[in-house]
Amino acid sequence: MKLFTLCFMMLLFSLQISNAQPPRKTLVLTTADADGDGVQDLSGQDKCPSTLSQIQGRRATTINEIDGKNVIVRLPDNLANYLYQERVVIDDEIKLLRNKQAEHRREVKRADEKYGKYANMKSKDRKAQMVKYDSLVAEQQIKIDEANTRLKNVNANSYIEFIGNIEDKDQKITQKTVTVRIRLNVDIFGCLPDDDKDGSPNMVDECPEFIGTVETSGCPDRDGDKIPDKLDKCPDVKGPKESFGCPDRDKDGVPDGDDLCPDTKGLLELNGCPDRDGDGIPDVKDDCPDVKGSVELKGCPDKDGDGITDKDDKCPDVKGVKEFDGCPDTDKDGVQDKVDDCPYVPGPKENKGCPKILEKASKVQFESSKAVILKASYPLLDELAKLLSQYPDATISLAGHTDDEGDDASNLQLSKDRAKAVKDYLIGKGIEESRITSATGFGESKPIATNTTPAGKALNRRVEMKLSNRQK
Repeated sequence: MKLFTLCFMMLLFSLQISNAQPPRKTLVLTTADADGDGVQDLSGQDKCPSTLSQIQGRRATTINEIDGKNVIVRLPDNLANYLYQERVVIDDEIKLLRNKQAEHRREVKRADEKYGKYANMKSKDRKAQMVKYDSLVAEQQIKIDEANTRLKNVNANSYIEFIGNIEDKDQKITQKTVTVRIRLNVDIFGCLPDDDKDGSPNMVDECPEFIGTVETSGCPDRDGDKIPDKLDKCPDVKGPKESFGCPDRDKDGVPDGDDLCPDTKGLLELNGCPDRDGDGIPDVKDDCPDVKGSVELKGCPDKDGDGITDKDDKCPDVKGVKEFDGCPDTDKDGVQDKVDDCPYVPGPKENKGCPKILEKASKVQFESSKAVILKASYPLLDELAKLLSQYPDATISLAGHTDDEGDDASNLQLSKDRAKAVKDYLIGKGIEESRITSATGFGESKPIATNTTPAGKALNRRVEMKLSNRQK
């Protein structure tokens, strides 16, 4: 009884399997049909034995059998991985049914072996087993006959099914990851329709009205450089794809006709000319081709940013002016700083860039042998104080000097006192003491003229004044 129950359960399981749809599998290409288009290669029946290689990896315009809509898709590179045939599915179904039928017949044989010695007794169990398995064998045969009938009517052609993107005429993707099914629909000779007979089937022929080449997807290619004429900027002269079909002697991707430096490899953005220093200025227009610079200075650098190239700038680290070859003129008096005795306060060139009042005030007069300023010198010192007020960043140093009349010690003290007298006068006119950096004397030790004449002695009696800048 237990054996019968086990056999019955196995029978039910086998019936469920027999009614299930066999899984669809990729078509296995054989020597009988090498391209899998459903037309046999035997005796040369298939006149186009490389159907898949004609279309794989190309842009196809065809019908998606799933929804019946026209689509533009990029076919996979290896179509053999996506190739199916309906007859393969039915063949697999028939094989499964025949296997089950054979299993039922084996069950009949096992029943004979079990009940054989009681054959003359016409055992009820044996009859029941025979009837059941004969019925199952007959049932499987009906299904096999139905499958064979369907096989006669099935389309011999294969179909390709894959997940792809739908494109428009400009190759822009309009739908992503769509299931696409395309039937090959070859003729009796195994060939896809090709109206212009150029070797590119209609579905992948991008120029169906013109005879072209397979390499250019059916479009004409006069110069044979494998770039279709419609995309070839030089359709009558061979050239690489990188330069749009035009010759490119230096192989920099810029066609010779557009290349300003056709014999030297350069950059696309510089019309084919090189740029060694990478400053965006082609070497042919760069006055400093090995050092980065600016367009305004023809590719040369300018460290101090004064608009004068470093190679022409005599003061390349300090911002200057053009009239002094890049050297500065801080007070803008027309005298460059390096020869200007007063670089922070404007003065005439003939006075070495210092204001004339400085020279005049240096001749301030004092009472004889005293450090008392004569009233006649007040206007000069007032003008000096006004100048210092006008330039609040300027500082001044004072140095007193005498002629050689009298002893050295007395003259030294007198020179110091006279310098201090000028300092006190300027402070009295509102000049901050901190702006008078020194007020000292040198006596008769630094004459600027002879002491043998009255005129010379007068020149030596002075208070020298020097302007500086406290921000320096």
